[in-house]
Amino acid sequence: MATLQDLYGVARRLIMEIRRGLEELEGAEARGIIQTSTSLSRDMHAKLRELQKISHQIESQWRILVVQENSSKRDLWKRKVEQVVEECDQIRVSLERFKSRESRRQAEERDRVELMQRVTSDDEFRLLVNQYDAEAGAKMSLQRSGGMVDDLLAHGASVLGALGEQKERLKGAQHKMLDLLNSIGVSASLLRVIDRRQRMDAMLVYGGMVFTVLLLLFVWMFFGGKKKVKSF
Repeated sequence: MATLQDLYGVARRLIMEIRRGLEELEGAEARGIIQTSTSLSRDMHAKLRELQKISHQIESQWRILVVQENSSKRDLWKRKVEQVVEECDQIRVSLERFKSRESRRQAEERDRVELMQRVTSDDEFRLLVNQYDAEAGAKMSLQRSGGMVDDLLAHGASVLGALGEQKERLKGAQHKMLDLLNSIGVSASLLRVIDRRQRMDAMLVYGGMVFTVLLLLFVWMFFGGKKKVKSF
């Protein structure tokens, strides 16, 4: 009769083999290799049944060990036995999920075969293919049309955005032009005021000069005339 240590070693080896097989099984399923995944699934289920058998034997041996060994050794083997049982349950759940997916794929394959069997002649098959091609072509045409509409909408949105930016730039240029014109208008009025003031100043200066000359001439004539009268 195998010892508890021997059974535990066999269980650990089976767990490692099944986990490697599950990784290969998931890879084959992802690549769509149906035959390989099916054969691997059968192999993994066989090893799972063997692991479950070993797990039951380990639990039986551990119950005997509980009575015979000390508490520290019992606790150690309790953790090991619980680990084996837990991993066995996890593997069982993973294989059941794969089996469910495999059953669904097989049902889909049967439906496909039945559908093809309903096509009893080449004419019907060609008609079915043509209908499928027509539907596929219409779908592709609709997708292309939708893509063109999306492109046109995007182009229209970009054009409207560009027009909006141009409108804002024109508004800014208009404001700047108005500011410039206002500034030029103020400068022109100032120049006209300055020019008028300069002309008035010139007239005052020239008028003052003429008045001064006339005044001096009048004084000279007045006092010069008196001197002549006295001399006579």
